[in-house]
Amino acid sequence: MGPRARLATLALICCLTPAAAASAAGTASTAGTPTRDVVRAADPPTRTIVPGRLGRGPDASVPFMQDGVIHADGTRIPIRTPVNGEQRQLLGESRKGWLVAVRKGYLSRVVAVRPGRAPKELRRTRSTTFGQGDSAIGWLLSRDGEMLVSTLYDRGGSTSSVQTLAGKHLGGRYSGGYFTPFDADAGHVVTWIENTFGRLRVTDWVPRTSRTEIAKSATWVSLRDDLMFVRTTGRSYGPSPISAPTTPAWSEPFSPLAVSPDGETAVGLRITRSSFDSPAVLDVRRMSDGALLDSIAFGRRITRDSWSITSQHEQTAAWESNSRFVFQLPAPGGAVLVRCDLQQSCRRASDVGGNVSFPHESFMWW
Repeated sequence: MGPRARLATLALICCLTPAAAASAAGTASTAGTPTRDVVRAADPPTRTIVPGRLGRGPDASVPFMQDGVIHADGTRIPIRTPVNGEQRQLLGESRKGWLVAVRKGYLSRVVAVRPGRAPKELRRTRSTTFGQGDSAIGWLLSRDGEMLVSTLYDRGGSTSSVQTLAGKHLGGRYSGGYFTPFDADAGHVVTWIENTFGRLRVTDWVPRTSRTEIAKSATWVSLRDDLMFVRTTGRSYGPSPISAPTTPAWSEPFSPLAVSPDGETAVGLRITRSSFDSPAVLDVRRMSDGALLDSIAFGRRITRDSWSITSQHEQTAAWESNSRFVFQLPAPGGAVLVRCDLQQSCRRASDVGGNVSFPHESFMWW
């Protein structure tokens, strides 16, 4: 993550809802003593994994990029494009090849990468941002590989623009809030949009066609799974279909990062109390009832000084199968992918190196 400025903690504390942001700020300003989460007797304890003590397994079977090399289907494709540090992000696969966002100096753009060919810049993807907290840029590729969504932060708010791979502008929106889209696929973008009363709502947006409110507040949305996690109360969220929203059968302080292919298990971030002294924890939960199956610490504690989008709060996680998932852990000398199964057996799934990116992740570059 590092310079890619991943949004894990920012999304949980700041961008879920205006109320959530206010609650976080209020708790931070009044917290005289740390608050603690309730731990159920049946919940497994949070464990700490030391990557150096794990055996080396095969590379992750899901596509990923590390140190400027795409690992996919047993092949390695180098990205021969200059960047600032690690400011390159794997967006996903498309008919033009693998798409990668890159940034050099103040200029960011999207390039298409194919084995044995020079990277080719996509039309109308150049954007200049000047950092120092004044502006930021992020990109999201739709799941079908046909649309690019850019998000620009400046001091006034955020602007999202949607375009085809050929550079045709499909639509845009502006908000005084700061957030990135939840998901995009088949012409749809799910994001926060102000309703007629100026209140932010989770909206299914078809550029130039329609805007349909689907939830007052959500922490994760998957269009292909017809699934979102909506807020029930406080910091608790639970599963609901997008097509027929309903009150979740269960809710927990949990924000999914990925759901297993069979839909039975989710891995995601624990939403901790806003005392600015909370552990960075990855939880694994059963989708039928929310039962906690595993709990893994994945970074330093979230404090008043480190809560924002920093490399300590990584959000890279994906399922390889119905019973195995991979995620990034910090390691001496950089970062490494770790593969765990539902029996809590883990092995390394990449070499130790730079930060790892998976397709379709949210990110912002400052």
